[in-house]
Amino acid sequence: MGSNVKITKTAWLVIALLFLLTVISNADKAIIGFSSVSLIEELGLNSEQWGTVGSAFFFLYSISAILVGALADKIGMKRVIAGMAAIWVIVQFSTIFVTSYGYLLVTRIILGAGEGPSYSLAMAAASRYLPKEKLGIGLTLVSVGGPLGVAVSAPILMHLIFNYGWRSAFIATGIVGVIWLVFWLMIVKEKKDEATKPEAAKQVIETPTSVPDTKFKSALLSKNFIFIALCGFGTYWSFTIGLNWLPNYLSNIRQLSEEALTIVVALPWIMITISQICFSTISDRIYHKTQNMVKGRVFILGPVMVAGALSYFFGTIVSSNFMAIALLSLGLTFGCITLVLGPAILVDLVAKEHQGKIQGWFMAFTSLGGIVGPYVTGVLVEHSATQAAGFHHSFQACGLILLICGGLVWLVVRPKKAKDQTNTLVSKEA
Repeated sequence: MGSNVKITKTAWLVIALLFLLTVISNADKAIIGFSSVSLIEELGLNSEQWGTVGSAFFFLYSISAILVGALADKIGMKRVIAGMAAIWVIVQFSTIFVTSYGYLLVTRIILGAGEGPSYSLAMAAASRYLPKEKLGIGLTLVSVGGPLGVAVSAPILMHLIFNYGWRSAFIATGIVGVIWLVFWLMIVKEKKDEATKPEAAKQVIETPTSVPDTKFKSALLSKNFIFIALCGFGTYWSFTIGLNWLPNYLSNIRQLSEEALTIVVALPWIMITISQICFSTISDRIYHKTQNMVKGRVFILGPVMVAGALSYFFGTIVSSNFMAIALLSLGLTFGCITLVLGPAILVDLVAKEHQGKIQGWFMAFTSLGGIVGPYVTGVLVEHSATQAAGFHHSFQACGLILLICGGLVWLVVRPKKAKDQTNTLVSKEA
C-alpha cells in the first residue's frame, strides 16, 4: 500500500475510548501498589502475604481472558467490554469495605477476572478499525493508556491516599469508571463485521490473500505464538512488580519522602508511554518500507527486551538513588514493549474472525507472569537477609526472565508471512 493510508474518523473515536479504557484499567491496578504501605500497616500483612495479594489479581485473569475473548467474537465487542467495565466499577466501590486479608484477596481476584480480557479485547477491537500499516502506532495509542494511566493517576491518587486515606482513591476510580461506561454505551456502535457469518468466514479462509495460519489451532500451537507469549510472560512479570512493589521499594528501601515519591513513582510510566510511541513508530516505518514482519516487529521487540534485562541487572548494583531509580525505570520501560509489538505480530497469525481468541490466549499466557512475579518478589523480600537484598534479588530474577524471553523471540520468531514476503522480494530482485 502507499503512504496515504489513513486512520478513519470512526477508528479515531474508538481508539480514543479504548485508550481511556486502558487508562482506567491500569489506574485500577495501580491503586493497590500506591496503597501498599497503608494497607500492609492497617491489615497487619507481611511481605509474603502482600506478594499473594499482588498475584491474586491474576488467579482468574487467564481463564477470563480466554473465555471472554471467545465470547466477544460471538456477541460483539461493545457489550462484552461494557460488562467488563461494569465489574471494575462494582469491585472498586466494594473495596472500600475491606477490613481483612481474606476480603482483600477476594476483591483482587474478582477485579482480575473482570480486567483479564481488557487489554486483549482493546487490542482486538482497535485492530479491526486499523490498516496494517498503521497497526503499530494505532495499537500503541491504545496501549499507552496503560502506563499513562498510572503516570497521570499516580500523583492524584497518592495525594488522596496521603490526605484522605486509601479508600478515597478507590472511590475516585469507581466514579471515573461509571462516567466512561456511560459514554461507551452512548457513543460506540457495534461494527457490522464483528460477528462474521460462517459463509464469510469460509471465504476468508479459502481466499489466497488471507493471512497465513488462518486455522486457529495451528496458529495457537505454532512456535511463533509460543515464544511471543513467553515474551509477554516476561513483560507481565516486570509490569506487575512495577505496579505492586516499586512504590513500596522506593518508600521503604530508598527512603523517599512523600513529596518525592508522588513524583518519582510516575517516572517509569511516563517513560513507558514515550518509549512505546517511539518504538512502535519506528516499527511501523520499517514494516511499511520492507513489508517484513521480522525486520519491522521482531528485530525491535527482542533487542528492547534484552536492554530491559540489562537495566534491571545494573539497577541493583548502583548505590545512588538517582541511578537506581533511572535504571530500574528503564528496566520496567523496556520490559513493557511486548504490550504493543506482541499484539501487532499476532494480527498476522490468524484470520480476522479469530482475533479476539488469539489475543485472549496471548493475554492468558502473558498474565501468568503476573501471578508468579509478585509472589516470588514477596517470598524473596520476606526470606532474604534484608528487605533490600530481597528486592534486589527479585529485580535480578526479573532481568533474567526478560533476557531469556527477549533473546528467544529475537532468535526464533519467524512468522510465515515474513518468510514468504522475503522470498517474494528475492525472486523479484532476481
